[in-house]
Amino acid sequence: MRILKFGGSSVAQAESLNKVKQIVSQIDKNKPAIIVVSALGGVTDQLANSLVQASSQDQSYKLTVESLLNRHSTLSQELGLNEEIQNWLKNKFESLSNLLEGVFILQDVPEKIKCRVLGLGEELSSRLITSYFQQSGLNAKYYDSRKYIKTHENKGIILNREESYKRINAIKDEIKLAVFPGFIASNEKGEPTLLGRGGSDYTASILAAALDAKQLEIWTDVSGMYTADPRLVSQAIPIEQMSFQEAMELSHFGAKVMYPPSLTPVLQKKIDILIKNTFEPEAKGTLISSEPKAERTTVRGLSSINNINLITLSGSGMVGISGFAARLFSCLANQKINVSLITQSSSEHSMSVAVHENDCSKACRIIEDEFTAEMIINHVNKPKVEPNLSIIAVVGEDMGYTPGISGKLFGILGKNGLNIRATAQGGNELNITFMVRTTDVRKALNVIHEKFFLSTYKKINLYIAGVGNVGGKLLEHIKNQHEHLAKENGINLIIRAVSNSRKMIFAKDEKLINDWKSKLDNEGQVADIKEFIKNIENSNLRNSIFVDITASQDVSDVYEQILKTTTSIVACNKIAASSAYESYKQLKATAKNNNVDFRYESNVGAGLPVISTINYLTSTGDKITSIEAVVSGSLNYIINKFIEGYSFEEALKFAMDEGFTEPDPKLDLNGVDVLRKLLILARESGYKLEAEDVELVPMVPEYCLESKTKEELIERIIEKKEFFEDWRKQMKEQNIRFRYVASFKNGKASVGMKAVGADHPLYNIDGKDSVVSLSTMWYKDQPMIIKGAGAGAEVTASGIFGDIISISSK
Repeated sequence: MRILKFGGSSVAQAESLNKVKQIVSQIDKNKPAIIVVSALGGVTDQLANSLVQASSQDQSYKLTVESLLNRHSTLSQELGLNEEIQNWLKNKFESLSNLLEGVFILQDVPEKIKCRVLGLGEELSSRLITSYFQQSGLNAKYYDSRKYIKTHENKGIILNREESYKRINAIKDEIKLAVFPGFIASNEKGEPTLLGRGGSDYTASILAAALDAKQLEIWTDVSGMYTADPRLVSQAIPIEQMSFQEAMELSHFGAKVMYPPSLTPVLQKKIDILIKNTFEPEAKGTLISSEPKAERTTVRGLSSINNINLITLSGSGMVGISGFAARLFSCLANQKINVSLITQSSSEHSMSVAVHENDCSKACRIIEDEFTAEMIINHVNKPKVEPNLSIIAVVGEDMGYTPGISGKLFGILGKNGLNIRATAQGGNELNITFMVRTTDVRKALNVIHEKFFLSTYKKINLYIAGVGNVGGKLLEHIKNQHEHLAKENGINLIIRAVSNSRKMIFAKDEKLINDWKSKLDNEGQVADIKEFIKNIENSNLRNSIFVDITASQDVSDVYEQILKTTTSIVACNKIAASSAYESYKQLKATAKNNNVDFRYESNVGAGLPVISTINYLTSTGDKITSIEAVVSGSLNYIINKFIEGYSFEEALKFAMDEGFTEPDPKLDLNGVDVLRKLLILARESGYKLEAEDVELVPMVPEYCLESKTKEELIERIIEKKEFFEDWRKQMKEQNIRFRYVASFKNGKASVGMKAVGADHPLYNIDGKDSVVSLSTMWYKDQPMIIKGAGAGAEVTASGIFGDIISISSK
């Protein structure tokens, strides 16, 4: 015997009913089957609303009845049903109008009337579907559930199991293709009753249990139970098999596919339940069984409930006093307030309960009434309410046998800056529940889902400010390396937004990397760093990184705000790390407190591993004692061209043409850029150094730096030709070379031109290379030398890319 239940979405329209007919047509004609149907989607709610309207003497109940009649008549016509059904519909709605008119007059809804009205939806749908099947050549027969499913008189939805099973078995042998309306039943007197929430599932469950079916099929609009809500987690996947206990836990905490209490009859008889999709019947769906297959993931699924408030009762008078918990839960239970989560401090100083926000005010009043005496003498405080929370449940029957699940769960939440407000866990770890802010639910679910279900790769969401020369190279590198990173490193870099100084654009999907430039030019809105950051905050995506490839003070000023959104920062911009020392330390502390990263390897030496090397040395107990460095690839390029025999102005023009200098080359020539790099190196080495502590001598005379344009700068450099040619003369006569050097030793810092001999590590530096010489406690006789290309879009982009990968790999 096959038992198939079709929900409201499956029978809502003619198109969906055609899908149902196709599924039913595939049933073996030699095997009996029962089809249980719900009311058309939304009809029961409309019927309930008509009762409210009528009892409130609101004449609009007539419009509701008219709307319902039109919907069913239209469906009947679309299905091509005969005139007999049309007349039957009219009679049914005339009866409904008469019932509601009586409610209107009485201003009251007797239980019998309520059951007749609310149960009409299933009666209507099952009659229409039976006629549709018959006209389609199926040997279908209508069975009125009220004749076979009995409830105890005046006992609500308590099933009279013995009588129901007896009546159902009496027709077992005659069933070929039976259609039963769900939800409706009757008592011993034959008066209509209802089976409550999930009533159609309950009807199907009763029939399956009574007939000892091997399986109950529940057909709905989704392809089974999912690892998470697909509306919140786009990568959620159907669960092929799960246990009864897992299904019940997930359903309790928000998964709407089934309502566990309504499936009690089949659960008690250990009858399998198959969840299938009416609109994708070829999909496997989810098999819920008492003995699912052994090949299963440890965590089976995630679920959540929103609109939860946390009520905390606390006070010194609670410590060591028995009965407080009993009183708290009893007073809430007496008023039928459901508690979703319970947590208590080990000191017994406080207890917290989670309730739906609609019950919160009532719950607080009840608690205050119960503990009035204790509150008067200050032994117990007034209930404290924390609103706007959600409960997340992590479910898996095998979690209790796998060590480290809780650690992995809370660890990944912490790494993404998600704060846990309360938590509870059963002794067998079947269900780990915790509370977060409702605004963090989507992020939390995606973080957990990625960790437990998508270990093959990790999504990293990038927001890039500054897509000029360096930014363009970075995006090109990300695009070229995308497949390799996913395959070899398990990292999927997604560009969520890009911005230049004029425009910005936010991705509508995960494909912005493919055509970011054209979309930015053609669809971008006016650039606004505040709006850019607001988008990051509102998106609240896990594993987010803000990449700053600008030289903007306005952008660096919002770093702290960005870090507080639990977004990491990778900065090419040197302003923040070289600002006032206290600001620098505050940013580092903010990153640490929010469990995110603040990386800026490309601040010094472009792609050279300078800062990471210093961090490694200091973290392993070494101490940097002195620094000597050529850290401006552009200035070094200019000097090398000058050494080759070019004039200084020619060398400067070469650097400008190659794009090695800033758009305004005075920003390189004044030495401020090198000063900032020295500040960063010294601070990363553990020294408190401010800009005013550094002796700065620009590379060129102040007269040249006073120029207004690049052309004027070149003219003034030519005027000072003798100044530069004097360098050439000294280098030739003394066999030395001049380098623009940043130095730090014994607490003294300086930036300026320095003559070095042939035996000095800074003597031979090719092209635009940078060199950093570090003397430490361990490297005191011979310093550690880090040398390589220190300028250019490619190498700078590689340094930024390295920081992104480093954060992503954590």
